Amino acid sequence: MKVVYIIDWIPEQGEDIYKLLINNNIILEIELDRYNAEIEPIIESKSITQYLQGLSKQNQIKLGVALDLANKCLNNMNS
Repeated sequence: MKVVYIIDWIPEQGEDIYKLLINNNIILEIELDRYNAEIEPIIESKSITQYLQGLSKQNQIKLGVALDLANKCLNNMNS
């Protein structure tokens, strides 16, 4: 893991759901209990293609910006 961007945060009643772009190819969805740190987080990994299915236009734009930033950062690291 070289680059991580939070592309979405959804505060639910008892948990927080985070969607993270890892490097430029993986989306992690992490569900954390808001009140009990002892409860194991729920983690789901998706490809960019899987994540894009049914994604709203606004979230597609967020992902596009994050991908652009991640690609620039990764290219600078490899230079």
